[in-house]
Amino acid sequence: MALERLTQLARAVEDNWCAAWASLGSLQAIPASQVSATPDYLRVHTPGAPEMLLNIVMRYTSETRVDARDIERAIAPFRQARLPFQWWLTLGTQPAGLREELRALGMQTWGGATSMALALDGWEPRYPPSATGVTLGRVSGPEAERGALRVVCDVFLVPAAPMARWTTLNPAFQVYGAWRNGALVSALATLRHEGVAGVYHVATLPSARRQGIAGNRGWLRAGDADRHAGGAGALRAARVSVLRHYRAMGAGPATDVCARQRHHAGLAAHGMALSARRTQCPR
Repeated sequence: MALERLTQLARAVEDNWCAAWASLGSLQAIPASQVSATPDYLRVHTPGAPEMLLNIVMRYTSETRVDARDIERAIAPFRQARLPFQWWLTLGTQPAGLREELRALGMQTWGGATSMALALDGWEPRYPPSATGVTLGRVSGPEAERGALRVVCDVFLVPAAPMARWTTLNPAFQVYGAWRNGALVSALATLRHEGVAGVYHVATLPSARRQGIAGNRGWLRAGDADRHAGGAGALRAARVSVLRHYRAMGAGPATDVCARQRHHAGLAAHGMALSARRTQCPR
């Protein structure tokens, strides 16, 4: 794939990721998330909520070399409210000096994630056979929403309150589920923005893995995105097993994203496979 096309796909993934974070600012939730979308960066901070899922800096750009003063301006709200936060870097796009200044600040790299992309123009989904007793569909209604949230939280070991803002409490997301014999065992969420459907929180309970459920659900989600969004699918994978399903759908790698954290252990980080090689965030 040409470098120009890869760059376009990487931007599509990052733009969707930014839109997902920015959507937190529109929620009627307490404490409220405050979104600062400046020409230089996107910052989301949530005073009173010391959760990594609610505090971040990303898409940082600068025409000059970044120094400590630039970093301090960006993180001032986190310092004031004593909040842990993430700083996400898309590999190959960060300005000069940024990585070094984050390291000098004391931030630690806690992993990288491979971003995958699938062009939906002309894509014709062919669903693999469903596992016995499994049904797939959109999550709707209080009981199903609680079940989907519970699955995501159990798999990623995160608290329900902040994760609800990324799933069932956030109208920007569409939540899909898989039920086995009537019990919800798998869930994911999507966000459509400017012709791109982003995929988030791909979670399947351990007892329901390796049964074709995640793959089937991925096809269903992509087909629905094709009908409603068009354009491309931006896939942010959490595990090598998920990448396998994305490749089966026809998705290819777009970029790697590196996360750094401050004052918090952060979420579980996963080494990712990209084109049969192991990738890591440069330190």
